[in-house]
Amino acid sequence: MSLFSEIERTIERGFRRWTEKMFGPGQSDDLILVHHGILEEVAGKVQTMARGERIFPFTRVVVTLVSADAERRAVMEGAFAERLGEDVREALKATGATVPKRLAVEVRTSAEGVGPFDVEYSVEKAAPAAAVASPAVTARVVVVRGKAEREEYLLEKPRTNIGRLPELTDADHRVTRRNDIVFEEGADEVNGTVSRRHAHIRFEGGDYRLCDDGSEFGTRVFRDGRSIEAPPGNRRGEKLRAGDEIYLGRACLRFEQ
Repeated sequence: MSLFSEIERTIERGFRRWTEKMFGPGQSDDLILVHHGILEEVAGKVQTMARGERIFPFTRVVVTLVSADAERRAVMEGAFAERLGEDVREALKATGATVPKRLAVEVRTSAEGVGPFDVEYSVEKAAPAAAVASPAVTARVVVVRGKAEREEYLLEKPRTNIGRLPELTDADHRVTRRNDIVFEEGADEVNGTVSRRHAHIRFEGGDYRLCDDGSEFGTRVFRDGRSIEAPPGNRRGEKLRAGDEIYLGRACLRFEQ
């Protein structure tokens, strides 16, 4: 089915502004086509029940973005990973469907596939609270330079976002990102080098990895007397070790484990 509602146009405008800011108009035009195709594909799974009620019968959607080019995959992941879930929910609501409260939207990339994307659907039962995956609280970061809300932060979540505002919104006032480690806006010149959407630390396979989210002044790790850059858009990032100093522009965190 095709969506041509005002809600859909609002979603597309927000996505265009986001991708143009991150990657420029040239990349944005192509990404918009993929984004629109994904929303139409997902909306096409809405079902109409006997009494006219419209439902989306799945609780998990896995979107795989396909490109043989590694740089292109990194661009697509950067464009879709954070906001696609919310855009899918808004698009489903635009069809008048009831959206499952536990709907999870996961974004992956692949070097092989048919077409620019593939979507898989499934229904999953709620997991017991004890079974929810989360890192053991064995690591923390301590603020060494810059002014943040706290002096230290435990890395309790699978992903910890770092930036200069608690929440980021698009032109339509929709929240596009929430930062867990927040350097105060306008506090000093050091904080000014921390982008609002600067970096994140991800817990994966028992390791903590630092990834740059397209920051203006860069992200790097200082270890054993040498500086290691975390390339923008590289999902793998840099594996952190105890004692590493994480530089976000001129601000600095120390990783302890």
